[in-house]
Amino acid sequence: MNRFDRITAILLQLQAKRLITAQQLADQFEVSLRTVYRDIRTLETAGVPIISETGLGYFLDKGYRLPPVMFNQEEALALFVAEKFIQQANDDVTKRAYKNALYKIKAVLNSKEKDHLESLNKRIDVQHVKHNVQGSDPWLLEVQQAIASSVVLEINYFTPSRSRSSLRQVEPIGLYFYSSHWHLIAWCRIKDDYRDFRLDRIQSLQNTQQWFDQRQRGDLSSYLAQSKQQVELYTVEVRFSSSVALYTHEQRYWYGYLSEVKGKEGAVDMTFLTHSMDYIARWLLGYTNGAQVLRPKALKQKMCLLMLELQEVIG
Repeated sequence: MNRFDRITAILLQLQAKRLITAQQLADQFEVSLRTVYRDIRTLETAGVPIISETGLGYFLDKGYRLPPVMFNQEEALALFVAEKFIQQANDDVTKRAYKNALYKIKAVLNSKEKDHLESLNKRIDVQHVKHNVQGSDPWLLEVQQAIASSVVLEINYFTPSRSRSSLRQVEPIGLYFYSSHWHLIAWCRIKDDYRDFRLDRIQSLQNTQQWFDQRQRGDLSSYLAQSKQQVELYTVEVRFSSSVALYTHEQRYWYGYLSEVKGKEGAVDMTFLTHSMDYIARWLLGYTNGAQVLRPKALKQKMCLLMLELQEVIG
């Protein structure tokens, strides 16, 4: 961080906190106390009324008002995406408070930045999140910018089921967070159809600067509504033993976990919504007698067939 950025950041810290010590500033910006003292003097020389109290720290004069804080595009986008997650929470007070805070943040953005965020409003969505999001997905900012600008992306995408990568030109229409990852929803020019690309499977990404008419592709909400009509979903109920249930917490969200109910002797009955019986059956087999399928019958039959196949392999 250069000196100008550090001094600006110190000013923001003074604005955000009632009192802050020189040592706290030195630790935060990884500089010496002597450097902090010099930066404080620079701010004072510029007319910022900083008051210091021996043994306590620095604070701003109560009558001083700083101009509005300006956000760069990356910071504004981060706040916007965070709102999508917070709106999924059950705490209405927090949701309302964050929404009001976001209105104030948007008020200090310039017209171009406001238009940029507004264009993303219908093109970013988050599936109901009940667990902590771990890790991070690459390309998130680049994809957001491409969606807002309606430009074609060229991606090298790895498909696990085929164990190979392929080069695609796609027209991005939205971002959707589900199963612990961000997914790019886009029109694939090679397949001549909509496709779902998980961001962490994109090996390289290039903005072609080629504009496309996004109005012809629709927005994310239209795509999701259409997909739900086309994809048949199955409700699955599974009883996990107490010893096994503890180990399902992260993986279960990959298989459409919805809810759970405590049963007898510590067992846990979980409900899933899945599009593939085969997918969830193979997962459940790994828990052997620790997972009992309650319904549907079709899933029990599928698991029996898989066990017969396994028996043939092992003799």
